[in-house]
Amino acid sequence: MTHNQETELEKLARLQQFFTDEGIVFFSAKEMCTMRKTPNRAIAIPPEKLWPNIIPTLRLSDMLRAHMGHPLSTGNGYRHRAYNKAVGGARFSSHLKFRAHDMDLPMSKRSRENQEKFYEAACELFIENGKQMRMGLGLYRPWRGTRLHIDTGRYWGRASWKSKYVNPLLESLR
Repeated sequence: MTHNQETELEKLARLQQFFTDEGIVFFSAKEMCTMRKTPNRAIAIPPEKLWPNIIPTLRLSDMLRAHMGHPLSTGNGYRHRAYNKAVGGARFSSHLKFRAHDMDLPMSKRSRENQEKFYEAACELFIENGKQMRMGLGLYRPWRGTRLHIDTGRYWGRASWKSKYVNPLLESLR
C-alpha cells in the first residue's frame, strides 16, 4: 500500500508513532489534528513534510504539562487554511505550518490560582528556551480565561503576540 492509498486512520497512527519516536509523552496525534469547531470534531492530518515542525513545540508543551502535574487540554494544533479562516485565525498562523499548540487548563483545574501558575510556568519556559527555540507565546487572558498558545520556529523579532499580558508577566519573573 502506498501512502496515497493509506487510510486516514493509518496515517493518524503513523503520526502518533512519529510523536512516540520523537519522545512526545503527553499529547497525541489525534488531539493535535482535531478540528474542535466542526461537526463531529473532524480530523485534519497535516502533510507529512510538516510533521517535524510540531516536535519542538510539543517538547515545550510536554515540559509545561510535566510542570503543572495534571493534564492540559488541546484547543488547536494543526489547522488547514479553510478551517483557520473559519475560526478567525491569523492569515499566517503558525497552526497552518503545524508549529503551534493552543492549550487550556481542564475544567476541574480552572481557578485564578491555577491560571497564574499555568501562565507563569509558560513564561518561565519562554525565558529559558524562547530565543533558542524561536518560541512564540500568547496568553489569551482575560477574555479567554485559561488558554495559552505556544509556537516555535518563528522569526525571533516578534517574541509574543499579546504583549499587553506577556511582557508584564515576563518582567515580574525576571
